[in-house]
Amino acid sequence: MKQSIILAAGLLFSGLTYAQDIPVKEVPSVVLNSFNKAFPQALKVDWEKKGALFNADFDLGRREHEVWLNHKGAIVKHKKELRARELPSVIANSIKKNFKGFRIDDVDKYEEEKQFFYKVELKTLSEEKKVVFDAHGKISNRIL
Repeated sequence: MKQSIILAAGLLFSGLTYAQDIPVKEVPSVVLNSFNKAFPQALKVDWEKKGALFNADFDLGRREHEVWLNHKGAIVKHKKELRARELPSVIANSIKKNFKGFRIDDVDKYEEEKQFFYKVELKTLSEEKKVVFDAHGKISNRIL
């Protein structure tokens, strides 16, 4: 029992050290300037430090976004919430073909290393799947 408590405490604290909320004043100016230039209309911006990257959660045009920047201010990854009707037709067709009976519940578009991926949450009454598609509608094993 004692080992279980120590293990749980260790996991909790290790998770806290990996991603920590930080105030905007602790975000380096080069990172903040890059973010503000790329997303000047961003609202409700929350910052975290995740490993070596700075992560900003924010709203833009009634959509949730998340962006990861390195210490030089370069955007490493960008996630944008989408509506199901905004999915490229090649991905919508792949879902219809490969996931009959499922409905689209949630969609996020990721840009990473100049490549686009779509993480789609699919549901039936009794089942839920999270599937990642590449820009060509092929199912990807990429973890986002």
